Amino acid sequence: MAEQLTTTPVSNPVLDGLAMGGVWTLLAGWAWLAGRLDCGAGAAVIAAVWGLILLAASELALLRRHVFVWAYLTGEGFIARWLGRRALLLAWQAVKSLPLALALVVSLPLLRGPQWLVLLLDVAFLSALLWLLQRALRGEVRPAYRTPLAHAWAHRINSVSVWLGLLLTLLYAAREDYAALGLVEVVRYSAAQVDLGCDALAVLARLGAVAEGALWWAAQRLFSDLGGTPQALVAWSGFIAVFGASFVIAWSYSRALTGVLARPWRYILPVGTDPDRTRADP
Repeated sequence: MAEQLTTTPVSNPVLDGLAMGGVWTLLAGWAWLAGRLDCGAGAAVIAAVWGLILLAASELALLRRHVFVWAYLTGEGFIARWLGRRALLLAWQAVKSLPLALALVVSLPLLRGPQWLVLLLDVAFLSALLWLLQRALRGEVRPAYRTPLAHAWAHRINSVSVWLGLLLTLLYAAREDYAALGLVEVVRYSAAQVDLGCDALAVLARLGAVAEGALWWAAQRLFSDLGGTPQALVAWSGFIAVFGASFVIAWSYSRALTGVLARPWRYILPVGTDPDRTRADP
């Protein structure tokens, strides 16, 4: 007898907000205590964030696999048997999730107060967005697929909103005046601001701090005397690098928040299971 997908109720924005608020608290606690924690504690935080990101990524990957197998395959051919090896799919998601978790963890101690406020407000925004999406998808999407689809769409929308929020706080918050310094001095100063108890993570955090410092140096000098084409190229490279890094942080943070709500094990089903065999939405 084929397994059946069970339905999931519409998310409760209050409970979702509390769960995601717990993730924010974990990340804020790490950022606050990072200078006093050793590599063991850092590894534990990375593992927790990695697990959350992996849950979110696996839920979407398993759902896509399930829908693809049901819609296109007979369940008896080579492709169906290959896709039936879910361990490979989950292993690939684990490999992709690890760099995101590492980037997020090493970047958090570098964030400033306004940026943390953006991340906190985002918890309420994402809770409301998930609730609205699931309400909007009622009658449009089968009940078994509604929640993970809402998670996927909310993650994309939320990533862009967090990214814009981080950029606005980065550009308009009070910063150091680098006008009288050269790029080398800015790099040295930025690297010296990093204080992490784990030397291995501190190396990565210094790279992020140097990139952010280079951006601000570039912003202050971009429309002044750059002294020639090479410095102009460095200035624009700094902008591009930090804009990209901010998006990685936003994407990873949004993944971690939706990961605490993900339930990927609901879609670990036998190849060929028919998604129409679901209970009606109550």
